[in-house]
Amino acid sequence: MRIDDLNRTPLTQGADKTDQAAQKRALEQKTTTADGVDQAEVSELARGLSPKDPQRLEQLRLDVESGKYDVSAEAVAKAIIGEHLKD
Repeated sequence: MRIDDLNRTPLTQGADKTDQAAQKRALEQKTTTADGVDQAEVSELARGLSPKDPQRLEQLRLDVESGKYDVSAEAVAKAIIGEHLKD
């Protein structure tokens, strides 16, 4: 005796709906000015994430690339625990 699941839908149908939803979201998020140039808006939260000292950040980047940047595991662990305890 064979029993079929009549409520089962093909997997491709779900994928099509997902693709359509993603395309719709992408179109809604994209803002275009009157002259056809793309434009993006940066939230206050994102602005707060910008580095406070760009020169320090550049120096860290160079140190990491050259292999000179070394942080002890103990220092990293203390920083993580300290941040967790602040909350």
